Amino acid sequence: MKVAVIGSGTMGHGIAQLAAMAGCDVSINDVSEELLNRAVERIRWSLSKMNEGGKLKENADSIMSRIRVNVSLNDVLNGVSVMFEAVPETLDLKLRLFRVADELAPHDSLLATNTSSIPITEIAEVVQQPERVIGMHFFNPPQLMPLVEIVRGKKTSDNYVNKAVDISKQFGKEAVLVNRDVPGFIVNRVLARLMNTSCVLVTHGATTIESIDSALKYRLGFPMGAFELADYSGIDVFYLVFQAMKERGFMMHECPLFEEKYKRGELGIKTGLGFYKYPEAGKYHRAVISTEAGTNVDLAMLVSSAINEAIWLVREGVSEPRDIDRATKLGLGYPQGILEIGNKIGMQKIMNALNSLRELTSWDEYEPDSLLQEIVLSGAKLT
Repeated sequence: MKVAVIGSGTMGHGIAQLAAMAGCDVSINDVSEELLNRAVERIRWSLSKMNEGGKLKENADSIMSRIRVNVSLNDVLNGVSVMFEAVPETLDLKLRLFRVADELAPHDSLLATNTSSIPITEIAEVVQQPERVIGMHFFNPPQLMPLVEIVRGKKTSDNYVNKAVDISKQFGKEAVLVNRDVPGFIVNRVLARLMNTSCVLVTHGATTIESIDSALKYRLGFPMGAFELADYSGIDVFYLVFQAMKERGFMMHECPLFEEKYKRGELGIKTGLGFYKYPEAGKYHRAVISTEAGTNVDLAMLVSSAINEAIWLVREGVSEPRDIDRATKLGLGYPQGILEIGNKIGMQKIMNALNSLRELTSWDEYEPDSLLQEIVLSGAKLT
């Protein structure tokens, strides 16, 4: 299989590495040779680390021999089976690229975007055969994270959905189907609710940043607390993704803490200061979070909006309960799926917490979903 990856940043070179490890011939494109050479070095470094851990099935040099770089889109797209777009999250940039890909790539090739927030249908509008445009949302870093969200645009055909699932399996990934093209897909919608509610509870004086992160890490078993994760990934990343989701209809009154940090340039580990302070900018250092700080945090209040969002996804036919739980486990590293957490805490408690949050904020997004209300009345469980 001949693969083109457009964009050589973190996601682009990670996807290219995956494709080469799966035996594909890979061409990477970017705007300069400097960026491309940097991507090659990062792939080489990643392969060396994977080799040290015994995770490679063949010699790293053999894998590297299947990777080429080129600043010419025409050369890269000629004869490809699959194009992966991994350029910055700017709609105009993506539209320009897909117009060119529509002309240069073979007419039966799969055109995939790694967007995390822009609807696939918007991107497909500039392509003469929109049925071949699909979302394949890998998670960072693609080499290690097991999940791919396969996102169907309004005109994406079953044939190309099946191709995307097969490619994901060839890459050693687990595919979760997103059957409706909603902003944020599954994982980012659930995560947006969790992070925004965490922020709301702090700004309303109900608890503290450390208490929330402590409760999420040590009582729920999440890999990181909400604010710790924001610092790790970059507060700017979350702020911009959530803004893009809101612009496309995701109903959320954004908590002011994220905007304040973003505008002050306090972006987390990359700047040395975010919700926590770090000894050296750009160098990973775990935030100090005590196990006792989250002892009295109401877990139902903390996760209720995320669970409510997951239930909305089920009612709207976006995805199946089992896939939503798989997505949150594989994409976010939760020990249980978000709906499983809701069942464990109790859906009555979740609904009560939502009502309390709505009373606290007067925000409609805390209205318990109609399906949640039915579940509480019937005593059923979403599985």
